[in-house]
Amino acid sequence: MRAQGPTQALVRAGVRREHTLDDTIRSDEIAWLTPEEAQGPLAGAVEHFTALMGAINEAAWLGLRRFDLMLSRYRPGAKYVRHLDAFPGQENRRVTAIVYLNEAWALADGGQLRLCVDPPVLVDPVMDRLVVFRSELVEHEVLEAHAERFALTAFFSAH
Repeated sequence: MRAQGPTQALVRAGVRREHTLDDTIRSDEIAWLTPEEAQGPLAGAVEHFTALMGAINEAAWLGLRRFDLMLSRYRPGAKYVRHLDAFPGQENRRVTAIVYLNEAWALADGGQLRLCVDPPVLVDPVMDRLVVFRSELVEHEVLEAHAERFALTAFFSAH
């Protein structure tokens, strides 16, 4: 994907609520989008994430009410070590949904998502692949990218 607009606003991603920059933990670039700001293909993604939120609520009774959107870019060498998407100490993000935006991804490009479950699962970041998991329960990591890699992530919460 070579999106116009949001990719121009990408900034280095931080860690924890303080947004500390630490390349040993995380070295991607991100842009936060509101659903109202999403245009073109991203607007279609917002519609799908909205429908997904309804389906999750119907099937799992999680009481999801909203989602935040994050566009991320991993340049060659970028990674994100094992982590949870929910911050410790309070209920916040409940479900993470990631859709990959990489048209010509190949195994040599790296940047796979590793879900730290038993047994671990490797997810190739191929175009239009959707991955959904519980934010506070499933540790995961993004392996080092060897080519540019894009993803759009929705973090669903109950408040």
